[in-house]
Amino acid sequence: MIEIHHASTEMIPIIESILLEAVAWMDGIGQPLWGEDEVRWPRLNRNFEASDFYVAHVAGVHAGCMALVDSDEVVWPGIASGESLFIHKLAVTRRAAGTGVSEALIERAKEICRECGIPALRLDCAQGRPKLYAFYERCGFRFVDADVLFGKFPLYRYQVLLP
Repeated sequence: MIEIHHASTEMIPIIESILLEAVAWMDGIGQPLWGEDEVRWPRLNRNFEASDFYVAHVAGVHAGCMALVDSDEVVWPGIASGESLFIHKLAVTRRAAGTGVSEALIERAKEICRECGIPALRLDCAQGRPKLYAFYERCGFRFVDADVLFGKFPLYRYQVLLP
């Protein structure tokens, strides 16, 4: 059974460990995504609070995390607070890969949108990751557009509109 908990400051080391494992795995398969420094708390804390994160557990063991925020002026400029929630730093441990943890985190984000009357859930991902695009589309997301942030970070934007 997958349990998802709203993170507290005590969970910061867990969040870091999940994200660091994701960095090592992505580097290991030749698809680097984030640098280690980007997922350590001093850097994460520039953009996120502990309370922005949700941590998934399977049988009491941490298995994944995501940040869920109500604004993203860098990637999604012009979207007012209350119009959308945005998923960032979605990652699962290798032990939990393929067990539905990512889907459960996304479903929790959709539930939070519905509970708060927010009509859209959005995320972005690096270009060149067709398996990831297919996963997001299976979760109900639809491609919005492509962009290159700061002239060097090619990304795709995805959203799901909620009833």
